[in-house]
Amino acid sequence: MGILLSLFYSDETKKSKNIDKLLLKDFHEHRPEIKLLLLGTEECGKSTVLKQMKIVYTKGYSEEERRWFISDIHQNILDGIVAIINAMDKLNIEFFNQEMTQKAVSIVEFATNIERSKMESLKRLLTPDIVQNIFELWSNDNVQECYSRSNEFYLLDCASYFLNNLERISNREYIPTDLDIVSCRVQTTQIVEERFPIKRSESSLKVIDVGGQRGHRTKWHHYFSDVTCVIFVAALSDYDITVSDDPSTNRMKESLLVFKSICKEECFKETGIILFLNKVDIFKKKLKINSIQKCFGDYNGKDSYEESSEYIRTQFEKKNSRLRMYTHFTCATDTQAFKFVLQAVTDIVIELNLAVCGMA
Repeated sequence: MGILLSLFYSDETKKSKNIDKLLLKDFHEHRPEIKLLLLGTEECGKSTVLKQMKIVYTKGYSEEERRWFISDIHQNILDGIVAIINAMDKLNIEFFNQEMTQKAVSIVEFATNIERSKMESLKRLLTPDIVQNIFELWSNDNVQECYSRSNEFYLLDCASYFLNNLERISNREYIPTDLDIVSCRVQTTQIVEERFPIKRSESSLKVIDVGGQRGHRTKWHHYFSDVTCVIFVAALSDYDITVSDDPSTNRMKESLLVFKSICKEECFKETGIILFLNKVDIFKKKLKINSIQKCFGDYNGKDSYEESSEYIRTQFEKKNSRLRMYTHFTCATDTQAFKFVLQAVTDIVIELNLAVCGMA
C-alpha cells in the first residue's frame, strides 16, 4: 500500500510540475513585455543606466552609433572648461598671465558662437586651435585650483574625465569607447523607450526613461500604468549642490521628496521599486572635502563612506512605507560592476512580474 501511495504522489507531482511549466509558457506568450520605469531628478545618472543596459543586454553600440556621440562629447568638453573659466572670476582666482586670459576669452567666444548640429555623424565641434587652448588652460595651476573648488559652482561630473582625455578625443580617428559613451552627458528632453531581451525568459524588458528636470516631471504620470517595477536613481553626490533652476533647493532633499511622492502613488501599490544610490565614486571624493551635514544637519556620524552612505540609504527607505524595495549602491559608469547589478535587477523584475500575475 505504501508503495502504491508513493507511486501515486510521484505521478501527481510530475503532473503538477508539467502544469506549472505550461502556465509559465502561457504567461510568457501572453505577456511578452515587462514594463520598467526609470525615474529620478536631474543629472542623477538615469540615462547612463539606460546606456549600460544597452551595453550589457545587447551587443552594445555599433561604430556608426558611437560616432553620433562625438559632437556631444566635444560639447561636454566645451561646457566643462567654460564653466571653470566663468567660475574663476566668481572665486577670485586670476589666470596665470595675460596670454592665458586671452586663451580663455577665445574659448568662451568659440563656445558662444558655435552652432550645435548632429545632422552629420562625423561632425566635430572642436578646432585644433581651440583644442590647444583648452589643453594649455586645463594644465594651468590656477585653473586646477578652481576645479578643486567645483562644489562651489555648477560643473558636469564628466568634465575632468573628458578634459584629461582631450588629446585622444581630439584625434581625427577618434571613436568613442563604452566608457566615453556612458560618461557623456546629454540632457533627456524627450521620452526614451528601449527594449531588451531577458535571458532565461521569452519576455523582454521595455524600459522607459523620462526627463528628470522639474518641467518634465508633469509628463511622468502618462507612463504610470501597467508598470512592473520602478527604478529610481538618486545621486549620492548631490548632497552638497543645488537644483540648477532653483539655487535655494538642495538636490538631495529634492530627490528625497520626489522619491516619497513616487512611493505614495496609488497606481504603484502592487509595484516593486529598485533604488539606485548612484555616483558612489564621486561621493567618496566629495566626502574628503564636505560632510553630508551640509544636507543633513542632524547627522553626527563619521565622514566615512560606510557611515555616510548608510545614513542616506536610511533616509530614502524611511520615505517608503508600502512598496517592496531593493537598494543598490552603484557607479553607473563602471560597466563591469554594473553587470552584476543588472543581473540582480533582472532576477528581481522577473520575480515581481510573476507576483503581479499571481504566479509567485
